[in-house]
Amino acid sequence: MNRKLGAEEKVEVAVNMSDVCVRICAEGIRKQNISIKEERVVQKVRERIVRKKPCHHEV
Repeated sequence: MNRKLGAEEKVEVAVNMSDVCVRICAEGIRKQNISIKEERVVQKVRERIVRKKPCHHEV
């Protein structure tokens, strides 16, 4: 079953992938800052997205 995705399906996949990336980023922030408030998590995620730099350290 190998078919091409339609335009709506491509948008849905892209939105889902973006959502997963944001959730992973937020979880990383929470792990680094155990007592952080949710509004601060949102703020830090936004800062990381706007910064457009990787959130990890190069190995």
